Amino acid sequence: MTFAFSMQNNDLEPMADPGTLPADTVLTTKTPATGSQGHTALAAPVELHPAATDDPLPQDVQSQIRIVLAAGQFDKAASVCGRLLNTYKTSAFLWTTLGMCHAHQRALNDALTCLNRGRELAPTAPEPHLGMAGVYLQLDRPDAAEAHFRTALGLDARNAIAMNNFANFLTSRGRTEEAADLLQQALEQTPQNAVIAYNLANARRQLGDAQEAKRLYGQALALRPDLSGARFNYGQLLYIDREFEAAAVQFDRLVAENPEDDRAQAYRLHVMAMLNDFRWTADYDSHRKQLGLRGTPVSPFTTLAMEDNPDLLRVRTQAYAATQFTPPRQPSASFARPNQRPERLRVGYFSADFHCHATMYLMAGLLRSHDADRFEIHAFSYGPQRDDAQRSFARNHVAQFHEVSETSDRSLIDLARAQHLDIAVDLKGFTGGSRCSIFAERVAPVQITYLGYPGTLGAATMDYLITDEVVSPPGSERHFDEHLIRLPHSYQPNDPQRTIAPRQFTRADCGLPEEGFIFCCFNNSYKITPREFDIWMRLLAQVEDSVLWLLSGGTASETNLRREAVARGIAPERLVFAERMAQDQHLARQKAADLFLDTFAVNAHTTCSDALWAGLPVLTMPGQQFAARVGASLVSAVNLPELIATDEADYERLALHFAKDPEALMSLRSKLAVNRRKAPLFDAGTYARGLEAAFDAAFAQWLHDAPKTHLTVSVSNQDQAQAQGTKPAIAAA
Repeated sequence: MTFAFSMQNNDLEPMADPGTLPADTVLTTKTPATGSQGHTALAAPVELHPAATDDPLPQDVQSQIRIVLAAGQFDKAASVCGRLLNTYKTSAFLWTTLGMCHAHQRALNDALTCLNRGRELAPTAPEPHLGMAGVYLQLDRPDAAEAHFRTALGLDARNAIAMNNFANFLTSRGRTEEAADLLQQALEQTPQNAVIAYNLANARRQLGDAQEAKRLYGQALALRPDLSGARFNYGQLLYIDREFEAAAVQFDRLVAENPEDDRAQAYRLHVMAMLNDFRWTADYDSHRKQLGLRGTPVSPFTTLAMEDNPDLLRVRTQAYAATQFTPPRQPSASFARPNQRPERLRVGYFSADFHCHATMYLMAGLLRSHDADRFEIHAFSYGPQRDDAQRSFARNHVAQFHEVSETSDRSLIDLARAQHLDIAVDLKGFTGGSRCSIFAERVAPVQITYLGYPGTLGAATMDYLITDEVVSPPGSERHFDEHLIRLPHSYQPNDPQRTIAPRQFTRADCGLPEEGFIFCCFNNSYKITPREFDIWMRLLAQVEDSVLWLLSGGTASETNLRREAVARGIAPERLVFAERMAQDQHLARQKAADLFLDTFAVNAHTTCSDALWAGLPVLTMPGQQFAARVGASLVSAVNLPELIATDEADYERLALHFAKDPEALMSLRSKLAVNRRKAPLFDAGTYARGLEAAFDAAFAQWLHDAPKTHLTVSVSNQDQAQAQGTKPAIAAA
């Protein structure tokens, strides 16, 4: 944690905020305190008020020193203070200023000596105590820091600087509610202070009050339009509320003000993609070679759908990972190796999504099927505390459920280590609400990234990544910083007990024509690019009375897609948009469609298994990167290889074939209806045995202090393994 100090009058810097976009959309970042994301709060700089009238140092000299400090010339300021102290030995201003300069230079003992002298000379001034609080934070002595923060506020209860700095400290300790109360008091005293409004917005957002946070970001921007952090976060909350056009305005302005801000540029392009404003393609092409590599790293998820290029993606991800997995301030924990595997391996799943969310829909069957005699499952939940059916299910199907949503990263690390985990599994990666940075300090001897993020995390922090031979075929190892564990069939778990609503949706219920072929794609709008759309429009032109049924991305997205259809010679009414609805209802209505057309750079993931479980065939085309090969993995695991196209021409040919040959389509749907009940994709028990074998193998490599290798889990006879509980075999690369 870095704490910055400045002597500038009336100039607070914002702390880093915890904001993220939705889980399937963008990633968390941890960047400097100028309006970035992250869970680590940065203290605002300490302001030195003019010295008391009895300070011997003349006021004009104090002002000149402040000018030097404002320019960041701490060496020069320290030198000046040292010389002046020969004459003005009792100047609290000089001693305190010199202490601050030493703190900037990390000469912490000298800083404390000077600040203590300043405190002795000005016992009623809060500034020396604020400086000492910052030094004790650098010394990792939070109790001493808090004592000095409280002393400073005791000396001046209305000191907005002290309130702001102390609030940032409280946020960093996971005490966000206290921080918000303190910032609220500070804002009431200084309602024109934009940075305090911004910091309060960050705190309210972390506490889950997104609407109040959005109002406060707006207030901060009204006071200081140049506060880029507030504008960025305001844009994010507009995005979360699906106000994409308004969000685009914010990111457009950020890029206009600073064209070198790659982070804002990436989000701008992503929002354009969500709006299906295909102009993003030209903008991306002009930036692709530098984006995220020349300056500010970008969340790799934001560019995932813009290009299927795993080599470029890995380089971008590595740059981004360097900002997430910072070296620990303390040595990483060392774990004593037992003589043998414990009777029950302790496995911890870490996620913000233990509620009604795609992750839980997928994992329910796995949690239900884990072998409780051999595995003790812990869930660490740092997401919203929603009282819903899936959260209740998770609580009831793990050995221990740890609610850590209001726990600091430091406390979460300590808690996880206290459980003596053997394996820690991150379910988020670089997706919204992630706290994957905790793994940089090693919470278990074996750390695995799994399910949530489709690709490498770009650092050696995680030992293994769970995948399969379709998603990550031989030769793809270079795209990953982790060692691969390839599961049989598919890496994705599924729940064979997922409920499909009993309602029989008619075409009329869905706004679809009574006659004609129904192509559909229920992927999020950002995944639809001109590559797929060109093919889809050609299919509509070749299949009379056919329509394309899409999940609505909002009014602007619908307008843009219909305009693009017209530009390709297709009547706009042949695009039909579905509103979002409850998951069981959404599964039921998919029976009204004939064929699901997958997207390319980022396939349907949970959306694909949704369709297959509902009995809807999914035509897919594997690409190069992880996210572009998931569809092929899923249809392979449901034993429908005829739905895997080899290239774009084959994709178009197959779609046309199924649309024009009702018997072929009926045969395909009948095969899917049978396979969904017996194919590996929806066999949660056998899947759990395979994943548990992967856990055993990864733990065994650590237990025997063997070099980590890529691992492949295989089941020689699937039926026999299912019937007899045969342990899957493991092969090391």
